[in-house]
Amino acid sequence: NHSACTLAYWHQPTYSAANGISEEGITAQAFWQLLYEYRADLVLNGHDHLYARYRPLDPSGNYDPRHGIREFIVGTGGETLDTVVTTTVTSGTGETNMEDPSGNSNFNASNIEAATGDYWGVMKLTLNQNGYAWDFESAMELPGATAAGTYSDKGVGTCHGSVDRW
Repeated sequence: NHSACTLAYWHQPTYSAANGISEEGITAQAFWQLLYEYRADLVLNGHDHLYARYRPLDPSGNYDPRHGIREFIVGTGGETLDTVVTTTVTSGTGETNMEDPSGNSNFNASNIEAATGDYWGVMKLTLNQNGYAWDFESAMELPGATAAGTYSDKGVGTCHGSVDRW
């Protein structure tokens, strides 16, 4: 791939806004490593029934504004919505932190830039030659939601550019 802007997608997220990393999510760390090495820009996941946008991260889950990959989770259709977990997560004896495979107990609080588990909705994502734009818009509020009204998250980002691998 010699594209200036690259997106990859799969079902279960590498980093979970609902604190629910599965085996697929843990295995996806290998994908993240390769995507990072080849300068991918975005990862799009579902599985968590919520909307979340992470800041650009390296394969270890560290903020990397220069080379990091931004993860979007858009699982906001057809199911009961999940709660976004931004509180400190602790693990019991013999358990691992399910929020982040590296074990950071405050991972989501540190790395989620925008999120909601109160609205079903859709996201328009546009890749162009040098960047990308996103526009998440709520479609319907969850009955009994703590938030009222609508939810929107819009923005733009710059891509890393193509990699000469030949």
